[in-house]
Amino acid sequence: MLIITNQFGEKNRVLTLDISSTEISIIEVDRGRVIRWAKQTLEPGIFEEEVVVNHRLLGEAIRQLISSIGVRTKDIIVSVSGLYSLSRIVLVPVPPGEEVSHQAVVDAAIEVMPISEEEMYISWQHIGSVEGGQQVLVVSVPRDMIDGEMRAIKLAGINPRVLDLKAMAVTRAVNRDQALILNIEQTSYDIIMIVDGLVEIMRTTAWVPDALSPEERMDQLALGLELTVGFYDSNHVDHPFNSATPLIVTGHFSGDDKLIKMLEERTGYRTEPPVPPLEYPEGLPLSQYAVNIGLALKGSSPGTDTEQRLFSPPDINFLPAEYKPRKASARQVYTACAIIAVLVLLVPLYQITSSAMEKVATLEKEFSTLNSLLEVRKAELAKREPLKKAIDSFNTVFNGASDITADLEAIISIADELDIEISSLVHGISNIKISCQAGSAIAFDDFITALEESGRFSTPVIPPEGYPYITGGSISVTPVPPEEPE
Repeated sequence: MLIITNQFGEKNRVLTLDISSTEISIIEVDRGRVIRWAKQTLEPGIFEEEVVVNHRLLGEAIRQLISSIGVRTKDIIVSVSGLYSLSRIVLVPVPPGEEVSHQAVVDAAIEVMPISEEEMYISWQHIGSVEGGQQVLVVSVPRDMIDGEMRAIKLAGINPRVLDLKAMAVTRAVNRDQALILNIEQTSYDIIMIVDGLVEIMRTTAWVPDALSPEERMDQLALGLELTVGFYDSNHVDHPFNSATPLIVTGHFSGDDKLIKMLEERTGYRTEPPVPPLEYPEGLPLSQYAVNIGLALKGSSPGTDTEQRLFSPPDINFLPAEYKPRKASARQVYTACAIIAVLVLLVPLYQITSSAMEKVATLEKEFSTLNSLLEVRKAELAKREPLKKAIDSFNTVFNGASDITADLEAIISIADELDIEISSLVHGISNIKISCQAGSAIAFDDFITALEESGRFSTPVIPPEGYPYITGGSISVTPVPPEEPE
């Protein structure tokens, strides 16, 4: 018996998503029992050669499928196809007991596998120690396959924490120490060999079943099984593959009874259903949801059964480091705590400052209102200024009317004494224009001198142009302002 524990820390509850180029499927497992499941067919053109090319459409389909079963979680375990991936048990020359580094694994794998870190994501799991080093299961998956799928998943609003190969997931759903597994999808099929509890071979092959007749489909699958077993036997001459091992068919075509019967007749293997260590309703087409179930079992641990099991499926998280949520370091946690403590201390100061700022804002608003009223008043005063000047001028003339009469009388009196003929007198606010004519230049000069000596006018009196050789013209005099009473 196995105890299922969610990879995200929430016990007993797991949500899994299986993605293929033609359909997506989802199941929810709660307390070791499948409670919900659903499938959705994908539109053509989302994938090209198993690589996502229309991320938006795939993201929308994933979001719709998850919503259809009423699940709102963003944490999920996701599958990725093993097509074009490579796997092999590699001997890393690191003494037993010492830690195996990722770079050491990569270096050892590149020597025996046609892989490149620029094109492939390389994942691995330690298996055991042998003479000469340590054995490691190395699996490489094309970067474009994972990157394309992850981009679509992010567009769906999902935050995957675990990514697993379909073939590895199926081995958990099958749950056998000895098994020959054939997982048949619509665009590829996986062949997995489990011998003495270890996954010895995993192969994924592309195919186009729609272009084949039922017999041709069977021939191609049977040939794949025969080649896989033959390869194993050639490398285990002393311990060939046991022909009594059951053939377990899963995937989209697992419900094709005619195909399964022809495979049994052609290969001689008896077929058996998977036996996953969890409960499920009778209506669940188990073999078609084998990948989802295997994903739900990822990270499960042995229970307390006394039965000794040899089966130990690989447990590798294929999610690249750049897609994993970052874990806070001890220094980051300490820094965050320090910032929180400072914020707590600053709260009272902030409240005081906030109150002061609110009062300042109120005063600024009142000042703005008063300033606006002042500007309106200044505009009104500016409009009244010409009128005020006119009134002041009128008052000046009106208030000084008596002085004007005296000025005119003085000018006329002086002109009569000197026999000067005055043709016009214009008394302005600040000066007096006198147009006059004398009998001689000497008489004209005497008239100007008399005006200056009268004491009513400022000196010098402004004579006309050509003075003192002319006998008349226009004279401008300035009355002396009256003295202000004490």
